[in-house]
Amino acid sequence: IHFNLLYRRQGSLRTVEACKELGIACLAYYPLAMGLLSGKLTPSALRGKTDTRSVELLRYLEGGKGGGWPNTAGDIPEGGIRTLLIALEEVATRTGRTPAQVSLNWIMCKGAIPIPGAKSVLQVRDNAGALGWRLSKEDVAVLDVAADVLEFEFRGSGFQTADSKFVGYGFERWRLD
Repeated sequence: IHFNLLYRRQGSLRTVEACKELGIACLAYYPLAMGLLSGKLTPSALRGKTDTRSVELLRYLEGGKGGGWPNTAGDIPEGGIRTLLIALEEVATRTGRTPAQVSLNWIMCKGAIPIPGAKSVLQVRDNAGALGWRLSKEDVAVLDVAADVLEFEFRGSGFQTADSKFVGYGFERWRLD
C-alpha cells in the first residue's frame, strides 16, 4: 500500500493496523515519498528545473498553487512540508540517524515493511541503516503530530495520483468511505 509520513489517511494507517491484527505482512511503497522524506531534496536543488516531477516536489517542499497538467500535487499551503521536515531532522539528530532511516523506521514501528527505492549503493546502505533498532514511542508521537498538522497528503508527482488507478484508457478515482 502507499504508506509514509505524508500519506497516512485515506485508510492506509487503518490497513496497516488491520494487517497487524490479522498477522498479515503489509508492504509500504513510496516510503520516502519520492525522496521528500530522505532529507536530501532541497528547494535550491529543485528550483529552476522544469520537469513535472521536480516542479511538483518543489511545491511539496515550499507550498504553492498547482496548475497545468497533470497537477498531481495540487495546491499546497505556504510552507509545504517544512514543519514535518524539521521534526524529522530533530528526531534524526537525537537518534544519530538520517531522516531517511527515521522515515523508514517509523513505517516499521507502525507495523508495515517499507520497500524503498535506491539509485546508488550509498542509498542502499542508508536505507539498510533503518534496520536493527526502533524509534521510541515518544519519537513516533512527535512525527505523528508533525504529520497530522499538515492539511494535505503526498498524492504523488507526475502522471498518476495515489488515489487513482489506470483503467483501460483513463483514470478511475477511488476513496475510502
